[in-house]
Amino acid sequence: MKILHIDASARTEGSYSRRLSSHFIDCLHENGLAITVDRLDLALHALRHFGALETAAITLPEAEHSAEMRQAIAPSDALVARVLAADGIVIGTPIYNFGMPSTLKAFFDHVSRNGKTFLADGTGMRGLLGDTRVAVLSATGGTYGPGDVFDGLDCLTPHIRAILGFLGVTDLSFVAAQPMMFAGPDAAAMSLEAAKAEAASLAKTWSTAWN
Repeated sequence: MKILHIDASARTEGSYSRRLSSHFIDCLHENGLAITVDRLDLALHALRHFGALETAAITLPEAEHSAEMRQAIAPSDALVARVLAADGIVIGTPIYNFGMPSTLKAFFDHVSRNGKTFLADGTGMRGLLGDTRVAVLSATGGTYGPGDVFDGLDCLTPHIRAILGFLGVTDLSFVAAQPMMFAGPDAAAMSLEAAKAEAASLAKTWSTAWN
């Protein structure tokens, strides 16, 4: 099985979301699942945000692309190919200002492509990633549950759920470590261990399904 492992934290050192996503990958290996991992680190390899050339390219047949359009859209095409080649996608991400990091949003902009990851035509619209499993492993500074200080402000989860649902993903799981900043080091350690246990359980589910 091929896993596309994405990390979106701007911190390459000391990131809880990176530790959690790495733990999930380790658990897949430990469960005896034969996997190859395609690594995408959005802090080290930031994506160009969609601009005028990319927008023009996706509205025209490829035969009508200018040389500039072909050059601009090539990284997007390469990302789409990596997504389509993956049996599973593992995303490690923090919440920044109540939503996803801009680098992760750029990733979704690049891979949400008509005719490649979804199809919109005269018969309607449908996602093309229905066979892809996705796990989102997040770490947040505060808590976002009912009655918590950030209750109702988690825009990351519904946004990712909406995008991937539109692309046809039906096997989508979220594991969150929280709070990691605003409740002290002891609470952060407990939250991380609880999230790692939940991630290990999810990894076992994936491994059982694929073995």
